[in-house]
Amino acid sequence: MVGILLIHTALVPLGIVGPVAIAVALGMSGVRLHRAIWVNHRYWFTIWRWGRVALILILLGAVLKWL
Repeated sequence: MVGILLIHTALVPLGIVGPVAIAVALGMSGVRLHRAIWVNHRYWFTIWRWGRVALILILLGAVLKWL
């Protein structure tokens, strides 16, 4: 994310290189995210533990906004 931010806020014009570098960085982060979640099974505990808390908070916020 820091690399994408640096490319996005560059003071010099990057031409086509900037958007291509951002696209490559996003693609690489997608591959790493896939590997972390689906291949490394140690992350499943963390995902279920904190994902459940985040989902409950999101649903609570949606219900409060709806009321």
